[in-house]
Amino acid sequence: MRILQVHNKYRPGWGGEETVVALEAELLRSHGHEVEQLYAWTKELDGASAIRLFSAGLGTVWSFRGYSMMKKAIARFSPDIVHVHNTFPLLSPSVFWAADKAGVPIVQTLHNYRLTCANALLLRQDQPCQECVGHFPWPGLRHRCFGSSLPRTAAVTSMNVMHRWLGTYQNKVHAFIALTPFSKEILTRAGLPRERIHLKPNFSPATVRLTSPRLRRFVFAGSIARFKGVHLLLEAWGRLASSGHQLFMVGDGPDRAELELRFVAHENIKWCGNLPREKVLDVIAASRWLVQPSLAYENFPMSVLEALSLGTPVIVPNHGAFAAIVSVGMEGLLFSAGDSGSLSTALRAALEASDSAWTQWSMNARNKHLLEYTERSNYAQLVSVYEHAAETFGEVKNRARNPEIAEAAGALLKERVREQ
Repeated sequence: MRILQVHNKYRPGWGGEETVVALEAELLRSHGHEVEQLYAWTKELDGASAIRLFSAGLGTVWSFRGYSMMKKAIARFSPDIVHVHNTFPLLSPSVFWAADKAGVPIVQTLHNYRLTCANALLLRQDQPCQECVGHFPWPGLRHRCFGSSLPRTAAVTSMNVMHRWLGTYQNKVHAFIALTPFSKEILTRAGLPRERIHLKPNFSPATVRLTSPRLRRFVFAGSIARFKGVHLLLEAWGRLASSGHQLFMVGDGPDRAELELRFVAHENIKWCGNLPREKVLDVIAASRWLVQPSLAYENFPMSVLEALSLGTPVIVPNHGAFAAIVSVGMEGLLFSAGDSGSLSTALRAALEASDSAWTQWSMNARNKHLLEYTERSNYAQLVSVYEHAAETFGEVKNRARNPEIAEAAGALLKERVREQ
C-alpha cells in the first residue's frame, strides 16, 4: 500500500504532532508499505510582510498553492490513501478537494479542536470553553480567541464556516481518527459524521529503557506556555519544602523568559530548554514523576504516553483527554484542573509516597502502555481505518451513479489496502 502523509508543521523543534507523523511513517514502512510525505512549514511566515500575512489569511480558507501541491504529489506518487494530519494554515482544506478529484480515499487525524475552535484548544481566559462547539462561531469572533486578533480569528472561523457550507468534511473526508472518546464526542457535536470517526490513540514504541533507581526528580516536558499550566506548576512547586528533589522544565515557549525570571530564586528548578526527543526520553526515564498540568483539555499528549511507556508515573489534571488516559490511583495522580492548591497537594503526595506505592504506580503505567499503546495494536487499528476509508470512498464517490458500481469500487479499494 502507498500512503501519502500530509502535514503543516507549526514551528521548529519536535512537537507532539510531528512525533506522531514520524512514528506512523516508520511503523507503516516497517510493515512493507511505501510512505511519501507532503509538508508545509509555518516558519516561512516568520518576518513576513503585511501583504504576505494577509495572503496567508485568505489562503487559510482556500489555498491554491496547497491544492496544487497535493495535485502534484498525487500525480507523482499515486497513493492508495491520503492521510492528512494538519492543513492549518498554509495547506488549507483545499487539499481534500484535490485528493478527491484525483480519486484517492482520504483520512484525517484530529490532533486538536481546530475544526470547531479558533484557537484549537477549547480554552478561553484560562478556562475550558465549548461555546462554539456545534454553533456559529460568534463567541470566538467576539472574544478574538485566536491570538487576541480579530483578523486572525476571522480567518479560522471563515475556514470552518465555508467548508461546513461546502460539505468538505461530510463529502471529501472518508475517515476521521479521534484520539480519545472525549474528543470524538466533542467533534461529533461539532458536526462531523459520527459513523466516520474512528478511535485510535497515539502510540509510542515499547522500550527497554527502564531506569532504576530513579532520581529524586519531577519533570515537565512541553511548550513553556500559559495554556500548558506551567505557571500553576511553578506556583505549586514553590509551596513545597522539597529538599532533595528537583523540577526539570524541558522545552521552550513564549512564557519561558518571564517565568524563569520570576522563579529564579528557586535553585531546585532547572530550565533545560529544547532537547532532542531521545534526550527528553532519557530525562523522563530517569525521573520519578512526569507532571503535565495543562489548563486545556489536550487531545493525547505525547509526553504522558511516553512516560507510561517508560514506567514513569504521571501527575495530570482530571479533565479532557487526561481523564481518558490515566485512571485515579493507578498510573499516577490526578488533581483538580486549573487549581494550583490541588496540584500542590498532589505533588506533596508524590513526594511522600512510599517506595512500594511508587513501584506499583510505575508498574501500572508500564502495563497500561503495553496493553493499549504499542506499535502492534496501533498498526492493526490504523490499517482498519484505511480499509474503512477505502470502503466509504467507493460509496460516496459513486452513490449518485450506480449502487452496484459503488459497492464494487469500495470492495476493490478495500482489497488493495489489505494486500500488505
